[in-house]
Amino acid sequence: MRVIAIIPARLNSKRFPRKLMEKINGTPLILMTYQNLLSMNIFDEIIVATDSLEISDIIKNNGGEVFISKKEHFCGSDRVSEASGNFKSDIVINVQGDEPFVKLKSIKKIIDFFSYKKNKNIPVVSLIYKTNNIEIIDDENCVKVVTDKNNFAMYFSRSKIPFIRNIDKSFNFFIHVGVYGFLSQSIIEFSSLKPSKLEKIEMLECIRFIENGKKIKMIPIDYPTIGIDTPNDLIEAKKYLESIKHV
Repeated sequence: MRVIAIIPARLNSKRFPRKLMEKINGTPLILMTYQNLLSMNIFDEIIVATDSLEISDIIKNNGGEVFISKKEHFCGSDRVSEASGNFKSDIVINVQGDEPFVKLKSIKKIIDFFSYKKNKNIPVVSLIYKTNNIEIIDDENCVKVVTDKNNFAMYFSRSKIPFIRNIDKSFNFFIHVGVYGFLSQSIIEFSSLKPSKLEKIEMLECIRFIENGKKIKMIPIDYPTIGIDTPNDLIEAKKYLESIKHV
């Protein structure tokens, strides 16, 4: 089974322009994400898919492989889809460029899932963790997801879902992590679908599959990740790196 990782890396994010060039302890965010995946030593190939020559130069100067997008894209997975057609794979792992702290254990859960014959017909999987931290739950940058009893996603939202009518402080919400595992044909199929109505309202690409009647299997992980969506997340990332130095 040939497994490749593709990191979609758009330079001009609307919410946080040029965030992938922001430095954490002297290292640009996009390079930190790439180097984290490289250190796992589990991929047959790692590609950064970008629209930016600036990002391309950083990755190439550090020995990495780059695909320059030839099209404009609505979301990161569309960019991954374009790139994936140029590389041989059975499984495509899409790790967002602003997810520099994804753990090896989490990625292995995705790969191990696809290694089971019974899962060969499930087109896409992604990661979730549970929390009752109210700051995370109320943060629109932290995407909530509700699942069915078999852990297939029912809906994703920036809003707090489900709505808790009766206060239950022990209830755990599920937070989505920006990492996907696609069967190679499934990522092509994703991009063949037009951006859906709810996807455009929420600005969440994962809704496109749901709205088109496709299934996304959600795999629980034990710990939250620190995705970089805002300048404050950079501060938290630096604190996190300092904390693990002393572990």
